[in-house]
Formats: sequence, C-alpha cells, structure tokens
Amino acid sequence: MVGNRDPRAVRTREKLIGAFHEAIRDADPRTMSVSALTRAAGVNRTSFYGHFSSPEDLAIHAISELFDVVGEADIVLRAEHRVTGVQASRQALREIVRFIAERRASYVRLLGPGAAPQLMRAVAEAFTEHTMVSLGRMDTRPASADPKITAQFLAGGVLGVIGAWLAEETERSPLTSDDDHPLPPTSDELVEALIQCLPGWFLTD
Repeated sequence: MVGNRDPRAVRTREKLIGAFHEAIRDADPRTMSVSALTRAAGVNRTSFYGHFSSPEDLAIHAISELFDVVGEADIVLRAEHRVTGVQASRQALREIVRFIAERRASYVRLLGPGAAPQLMRAVAEAFTEHTMVSLGRMDTRPASADPKITAQFLAGGVLGVIGAWLAEETERSPLTSDDDHPLPPTSDELVEALIQCLPGWFLTD
C-alpha cells in the first residue's frame, strides 16, 4: 500500500507519518505502539496495517521519503549536466541537512548516538540504495570504485556526521562557547565540511 497513490491512501500515510514525527519527540521509536500512533493520526488499526507492518516500518518509510526526493534530484541534475558535480553534491547535501535540521527533535532520536541499531541500519540501507543508483549513472566514477562499497561508505559517513551534529546541537546551549567547547557548525558549514570528505572523482563533471 505504500506505493498506492490514491488520494485517500496518501492522506492516511501523511497522517501516520505526521503522528510518528510528533510522537518521537517524546518517545523512543522502539517503544511506540500501533494503538498510540493510530489514535494520534485519527485512523484505525486496519488502515495502519494496510500501509505498514509495524511502527518501525512506518519510521523507515518516513525517513526514506527524504532520500527518494533528494536522490532523484541529484540523479537528474547529474544526468542532464545542468550543474557541475560539486554543485549537485552540495545541493543534495543541503537538502538532506535542511530537512533533518528542521525536524531535529525527531531525527536526533533516529540518527543520534542513542538511535535504535536496527532502525539506523535500515536508514543507512535506504540511503545506500539511492546512492548506488546515482553512482551507476556517473561517467566520472572509476571502474575500480565499487558502487556498493562506495555507497555504503558515503551513507554511513554522512548519516554518522549528521547524527553527531544533531546530538551536539541538542546538548549545547547556542549562546555558550569557549576554546575547549566551540559551538557546533552551522548547517552551511556542515555541508561544506561534508563536501571536503567526498572522493575527488565524485565532484568532477
């Protein structure tokens, strides 16, 4: 049912995803119940199971939607050569960081140090799959650069850095900083730092 584009099905998924993002502000994703999510979304259990197999499945889908959008945008930009490689990477990373930063109260629980391992693994796998598609269409990828290993490296690195950044932002006051405890980087600074970590061939035209 996740692929069902019927307006009623789309509205039901949006309600459940919205309820999930509200619930995760206060609850560990491992302890969420179907009853609580359906009650918050205003739908019944049958509707829930028509779309998702569990709260964890709902969580994975809620996050994967980001990578569907960003991954496709990156692929299109590169395929049409409308921007340079570094511009495509920067735009994709900005979208990822912006999307997650706007939902930091939710995502710090999903990507931060205390994230559920199974959920974090599923998020990384979704990121990896989309990155592999993009890598497969890159003319600049060296033949010796294995797409799967490269995608796993990029997914683990990007998600790990963003998760640590969210946790650091949450723990520190935005008004206090000293030489030993500098403020976390801004969103733009984080993106530029991530750009510097990408393989050189990933940024070429």
